[in-house]
Amino acid sequence: MIDPQIHQKYLDKVINSKEFSNSSIYQNYLKYLFDSAVQEKGLKETTIAIEFFEKRSDFNPAFDTTVRSHTYKLRKKLETYYLKEGQDDKYRLRIPKGHYKLTVIPHSEADIEGESQLIDKFLQNKYYILAIAALLLLTGYLFIRNQSIDSKLAVYEKPIEKNNIWFDYLASDLPILIVIGDHFFFHEESKLYPQLLAIRDGKINSGDDLNKFQQEHPELRLKPADEPYFPYHSVWSLPPVLSMLQQKNKRIVLRKSSSLGTQVLDEYNIIYLGSIKTLYVLNHMLMNTHISYEISPHKIIHSQPDTSSAEEIFKTSEHSPGPNDDLVIALKIPGPAKNPVFILASYHSLGTPEIANYLTNPVTRRELEKKFIEKFGEVPEFFELVFRVTGIDKTAYSTELLIFDKLNVPVD
Repeated sequence: MIDPQIHQKYLDKVINSKEFSNSSIYQNYLKYLFDSAVQEKGLKETTIAIEFFEKRSDFNPAFDTTVRSHTYKLRKKLETYYLKEGQDDKYRLRIPKGHYKLTVIPHSEADIEGESQLIDKFLQNKYYILAIAALLLLTGYLFIRNQSIDSKLAVYEKPIEKNNIWFDYLASDLPILIVIGDHFFFHEESKLYPQLLAIRDGKINSGDDLNKFQQEHPELRLKPADEPYFPYHSVWSLPPVLSMLQQKNKRIVLRKSSSLGTQVLDEYNIIYLGSIKTLYVLNHMLMNTHISYEISPHKIIHSQPDTSSAEEIFKTSEHSPGPNDDLVIALKIPGPAKNPVFILASYHSLGTPEIANYLTNPVTRRELEKKFIEKFGEVPEFFELVFRVTGIDKTAYSTELLIFDKLNVPVD
């Protein structure tokens, strides 16, 4: 049993350590598990998902590994802490495998001696020693062979260009989270329509919005749709981006925008693809740029708050199946941990897929990089772009760069 009067200081020491200081999500998750253990609260994966990770009530652990993956990483961070900074701590925090209840274990001389006795007993068995020796020899051989193959392949591997628009995505070890814009739909049960009626309301964009609307209209029988709806510009922006990332064997995670929470914004390098209308949580990231927008009428505003120049306003019409134009914002913004958050969003189906191709195609990408270098002497780490794409229905035939500017990294 955890005694907060005794063990709280050991929790505080872990949270304030170097291992945890730059990861607020794991600091808060560890506090949550500690407080739950103090309250002797029985924790299940679903409970943690809803209470801590703010998942919807229909959370299904068979399809969403958020809780398991974060718990696994938290265990690893605790192990690293106790190998380094916390090796002399009198008490140690533990999360047993297969469970979510946090425990506190005294770390005494007897514990260390017990561990060494197990090792001695293990080494007394000559068969184990022989097996370990054989494995070490085999591992050494495979390592040397692998190094030889890698050195040969390196001759053919094209290095990542430093001035690449995507440099930090391709060179970083962080996994890449691709957020796909989806429209939030819900169902209504009614006598008029015996089967469920699927509804899209532009003012209802999450489970919380739906719950609030339901409270205002208790006579309605509403529930979130089981399946998401992805508009054309979300889906058809994916292929060029995935193709570029997979050439470098990057780790990719896909998530729909309506289920994205703020807790993960500092754990990935993030790319958003889709509609301006489905940014949801990522909409707050625009506060760090000079770009704002309006939905009705379709309007993008570019302002420079540090200068006396007037705002630049760009407009586009409603979508039509014939000739039309679209406005696209391409914003590479510093995230909570200075991790890149790249937003590609347009009003209509025409824009985002075309600009995804523009930014991943080596020819057009280098043209953009050349423009940056001519203006700033380099390709900025973070920047903001506005494009106008003209075409017929969903086929683009011209692209105009309206705005290209750099964003400064905020100083801590």
